Amino acid sequence: MPDKRGIYLDSCCFIDMVKENVGQALETDRVKDVWYLKQLTQACRDGEIETFTSVLTIAECTHAGDDISQGVKDRFNDLLMSGQYVRLIQPTPFIAMDARDLRWKHSVSVGGADGLHIASALDLKCEEFVTTDTRMKKASAMAVLSALGMRMIRPSETHCLPAKYLQEDLLKGMDS
Repeated sequence: MPDKRGIYLDSCCFIDMVKENVGQALETDRVKDVWYLKQLTQACRDGEIETFTSVLTIAECTHAGDDISQGVKDRFNDLLMSGQYVRLIQPTPFIAMDARDLRWKHSVSVGGADGLHIASALDLKCEEFVTTDTRMKKASAMAVLSALGMRMIRPSETHCLPAKYLQEDLLKGMDS
């Protein structure tokens, strides 16, 4: 793991960003989360932090709502494949065993894909696991992950975003 703060972004983060980008309505709390996600990915692009996700995210990011247009596909490819916004992590057999052990050793009950995401983040020693998937944010799972040294949070709850990225551009959208 690099010296920079590490943040793991779950697949739903990218889906929400693309939905917002193509003009789909999001729940109010998700709109706020997308703003933070954009700031996190920009901070990564600027070299301030490291953001990670599994290559599994490529397979999970197939549509934005019912939209599978070329524009949606291009946006997913830009976010995930450019190397600018997130570093893709390849699951190993050891990460798969750690994913399985979340249930066997820690009683964390999540699906296989979610387990691989969590185990990947733990393997990287990420400080935060960022997700908008409410099914994953069970109190028992969050307590175990906290004990293992990682916070499971919504994007708007991040502590890893440098202060300069927390400032909104007050002039954005104003006519000159």
